[in-house]
Amino acid sequence: MRPLENKKLLTLIVPVELQRLLIDTLKRREIGGYTLVPCTGAGTTGLRSGMLGVDSNVLIYVIMSEQRLERVLEDIDALMRGGYRVKAIVQDIAILPRKVAARGTQAAT
Repeated sequence: MRPLENKKLLTLIVPVELQRLLIDTLKRREIGGYTLVPCTGAGTTGLRSGMLGVDSNVLIYVIMSEQRLERVLEDIDALMRGGYRVKAIVQDIAILPRKVAARGTQAAT
């Protein structure tokens, strides 16, 4: 078995109307891989029932290196300071890389 590769998992919870803004933010940092999941729930801003298109949230999952994460979090922090409702959750994860790493380097992601 290939060795596991340590990465960071960034989970963003954002209102659906901010989805495009967050994806554009990721693209500016040259992050092209992400997973979107529609979601509903309740929090400090009340219920997001999903009954209307603008009344729902999305989860955005992104796996990346710690170096990339730091730069993305700077952008997310700027959005939050600007009043945008964004919840950012960071977790340490290990993934089975798609490719075997060349000797002395890490596998591509």
